[in-house]
Amino acid sequence: MTDEEKDAEHRTTERMDLALQIAVPGQEGKTINISASGVYFEIVTSDMNTFMPGTTMPVKIDAVTSTPGCDKRNVKLHGQGTIVRNDIKDVTSDGNRLGVALEFKEKLEISIDESQH
Repeated sequence: MTDEEKDAEHRTTERMDLALQIAVPGQEGKTINISASGVYFEIVTSDMNTFMPGTTMPVKIDAVTSTPGCDKRNVKLHGQGTIVRNDIKDVTSDGNRLGVALEFKEKLEISIDESQH
């Protein structure tokens, strides 16, 4: 059984493959996939300790909604999550490109920026 198959067995919610902007304290990255219970994202960092499993941190995710016939709106998700695993994807001159799995500890807060017209 592959690691991906093992992970799928533990999932309780459906994941969506979405590339969204994600921010954690002092750093930004891109999501790979997201679900109601967590997010998997990539970030380039030289501070591996920040992303150790068991670490709880605030997270902010930005998305843009688009409905035919309506204006685009910025949607911001924010809350807390705990890192459940990480893996080094690549080593760059800017640091390690790290894949991070973060489990949400509570439902994320949602805010919509209505000022875009």
